Amino acid sequence: MMKKHIGNLLILIAISMLIIVGHGMLKNKQHQEQLVESFASIKTEAATSESKGSQPTKDEDESTLSMERADDAMGILTIDSIDLQAPIVRGAAPEKLNKALGTIDRLDEPGTLNGTSAIAGHQSHVFGQFFNRLNELQIGDQFELETITEILRYEIFNIVIVKPENVDILKRQKGITLLSLVTCYPERSNQFRLVVQAKQIYD
Repeated sequence: MMKKHIGNLLILIAISMLIIVGHGMLKNKQHQEQLVESFASIKTEAATSESKGSQPTKDEDESTLSMERADDAMGILTIDSIDLQAPIVRGAAPEKLNKALGTIDRLDEPGTLNGTSAIAGHQSHVFGQFFNRLNELQIGDQFELETITEILRYEIFNIVIVKPENVDILKRQKGITLLSLVTCYPERSNQFRLVVQAKQIYD
């Protein structure tokens, strides 16, 4: 009798965990969809303003700064070779990386000539995909980063595993407009960082 009760209890626990995980996955998917929608809206507004040839006022500048500090998506990262398309928000605080990819602070804006920028994401996340397959990328693979104003194209030229404190890997490199994709490594561990580095390519 006791074994039967224990068995039933274990089944209930398993079902509850599946419900929690499923709910988390649904919420995460909905949040990413909202970020993509907000990005599309912001991009449309920017294109409309540009087509009208209007010059931004001081109030509009302040509004833009406020928007950039918010949780709105500032870009979409697409890597076809690993079936990844994910929104990017500003900042890499844990609460942001739980919901999306995030830019690493104190670096250049993506696309800054000869600059360096970086995007961080989880390697293994319960409720999302993010950078789960980043380790499958190879030198020569290409991907795109869509911003409010343009689509930037990159080609991977370096893949390295470093210690978390090795931030020198993100420094500017002469003659390269650099974008680094950064995640914890190995899976379910934060002992190291997997850094995939790509240079911007031009048509």
